Amino acid sequence: MMSYLMQITLGPVQDFINTARRTRDLYAGSCLLSEAAGQVSAYLAERLGYENLIFPAPNNAEHFRQLSQSGIPNVVVARVREDVHCRVLTEEAVKEARRYIQERGTSLLDKHREQIDVSTTLEQLSEMLEVYWACVPLEEDYARARNRLTAVMAARKNTREFMPVGWGSSLPKSSLDGARETVIAGASEAWKRRVGIRPGEELSGVDLVKRLWPERAFLSTSHVAALPYLEGLGKQGKLEMLRFYLERLANLIGEEAREEWVHPVVRDTPLKDYDPRLLFVGRLGEFLDGSGAGLEEARAVLSEMYRALGEPLPYYVLLHADGDRMGEAIDHQSRQGAEAHRRLSNKLALDFAARVRGIVERHKGCLVYAGGDDVLALLPLHTALPCAKALAQIFSAAMRGFGEKHDPTLSVGLAIVHHLEPLQDALELVRRTEKFAKEGPKSTPLEQKRNALALAYSPRSGSERMVRGRWDEAPSLTQRLYRYQDLLRLEQIPTKAGYELKALLDELGGVKGMEKAVVLEAQRILGRKQIKPEYRQELDTLQTPADVARLADELILAKVLARAYQQAGVPTENPEVYRAH
Repeated sequence: MMSYLMQITLGPVQDFINTARRTRDLYAGSCLLSEAAGQVSAYLAERLGYENLIFPAPNNAEHFRQLSQSGIPNVVVARVREDVHCRVLTEEAVKEARRYIQERGTSLLDKHREQIDVSTTLEQLSEMLEVYWACVPLEEDYARARNRLTAVMAARKNTREFMPVGWGSSLPKSSLDGARETVIAGASEAWKRRVGIRPGEELSGVDLVKRLWPERAFLSTSHVAALPYLEGLGKQGKLEMLRFYLERLANLIGEEAREEWVHPVVRDTPLKDYDPRLLFVGRLGEFLDGSGAGLEEARAVLSEMYRALGEPLPYYVLLHADGDRMGEAIDHQSRQGAEAHRRLSNKLALDFAARVRGIVERHKGCLVYAGGDDVLALLPLHTALPCAKALAQIFSAAMRGFGEKHDPTLSVGLAIVHHLEPLQDALELVRRTEKFAKEGPKSTPLEQKRNALALAYSPRSGSERMVRGRWDEAPSLTQRLYRYQDLLRLEQIPTKAGYELKALLDELGGVKGMEKAVVLEAQRILGRKQIKPEYRQELDTLQTPADVARLADELILAKVLARAYQQAGVPTENPEVYRAH
C-alpha cells in the first residue's frame, strides 16, 4: 500500500517572535507559536498514531507532554497512510491550531473587552498563522522521498499567497510589527498603564495577546540583571534588609510597584512581591512624575539602599544556541530509513530539548524556547558560561553516534547587554554572536568552524567586543575567562590591562616591523604585578599582535564577569567553579 511523507510548517517564526519590546512579548510569541504547532502535532498523532510522527517523534502521550513543556518545533513531519487525504488532514490539523489560538486569545481578552476592539483582534488572530505544507509519495527509498519533500517545500515557500486583508483601516499601525492596525485606539490611559502599555504605544490584536500573557511566569531583563545582586545578598544574610527598602519604595509609589511573580528563580527572594524596576534608579521615573517631589524621595531611599547594600549591575545575558551538522546527521539517518530518522528526532527531543528548561533554571535563567536544536534563553552574568557549557555537553551526548563522519555539536552565542537595551537590538546581537560562534572570522579554516562558543559585550558607551573559542580547546574560552576574572579580582593583573592592550594595538598594531615590540610591550603591561605561576600559561603564549588582540578582548569581558562574580559571592581560585566553566 502506498503511503506519503508530509511536512507542515507554521510561521512566521523569527518575525513573529522577535517583534517584542518586553520579555513577556518575546516569551508569549514563542509560546503561542509552539502551542499552535503542538495542536497540529497532537491532531496528527490522534489521526495517524504516534508511531507515524517523525518530527517531533514522541513515543506516547507522556513523552508528548514532556516535549510540550519546553516547546514544539514549528516544523512537523509525518507518514500518512494511503487512505488518508493529505490536504484534508492538513486543513483539519491547522484548523485545530487556529481554533486554539482563538480560544487562547479570547480567554486573555475577556477581562478587557471594554477597552479594545475585540472583533478586529479575533480577526487578526485568525489570520496570524502562515501555513505551508507538502507531501510526496513514500516508496521504499525514504531518503529520496525526504530529499524530494525538502525540495517541494522550498518551492512551496517561494510561491507566495497574497490574501486580501479584511481588517485594514486608517487607524495607526502597531508599534511592534508595523503591519497590523491597533486595537486599543479607544483605551483609557489608566488601563494602558495597568497592563504595561507605554504612553503612545499602539498594539495590534496579536501583539496585545502577547502583552496580556501571564507574564509573571517569565522574568524581565531587569530581573535577570539583578540576580547576581540577589544571590550575593542572600549569602550575606541581607535579603530582609533589601525587602525593607523595597517596601519603603512601594509605599511611596503605590500598588503599581507591587507584583507577584511565580518564576522559580525569584520565588524565594524579596523580588517575588515587587516590580524589579525599583532596584534601578533610572527606572523610577517610569512610576512617578519626573518633576514631582515623590520621585526625589524615592531616589533618596534608593541611594540609602545602595549605600547599605551596594548597587545591582545593569547587565544580563541572552543565550542563543543552534546545532551543528544537523542536516548531515538527518541525511545520514534518512538513508537508513524512516525509523532511523524518527530515532534521531526522539533522541533530540527527549534527551536534549526536554532537558533544556531544567538546565537553564538551575543556572537561574529563563527559557524562551527550546525547539529541537534551537535554544533562546535569558541568564544572569554569573551563570551564563557554565550554562552554555552544560547545554553543549548534553547536546553532544544526545547526538553521539548519529553523524556519519562527524557527530552533531552545539554552537552557542552569549550576548552581554544592558537591561534597558531595546530587546530587538539585543536579539539581533545574540544571533550575530551565535553565527560568529558557528563560522568564526572569514579566515577560519573549515575544520575550526562550529562546535564553539562566542561571547559579545555591548556596553551602553563604548565599542562592542566579541570573542570566540571552540569547546574542545584546552583551556577552553570559558576557563580562560574564569581565570582572568580571578586574576583581576586578586589584583594580579592591572584592572585596565585589557584597555591598555587595545591602546597599544591602536598605536603600533598596524605598523610593519613592530610585531615583536607589540608582544614585548604587552608582556610588560601584564607583568607590572606578580602573577602566580599557575595563572601564567595563557599569558606566556603571546607570539603575535593577533594574540594580543584576542587577550585584550578576553580581559575586557573578564572584567565585566569579575564584577558579577564578586557581587554574587562566587569565590576566587575555586576548582569546582573552574571545572563548571
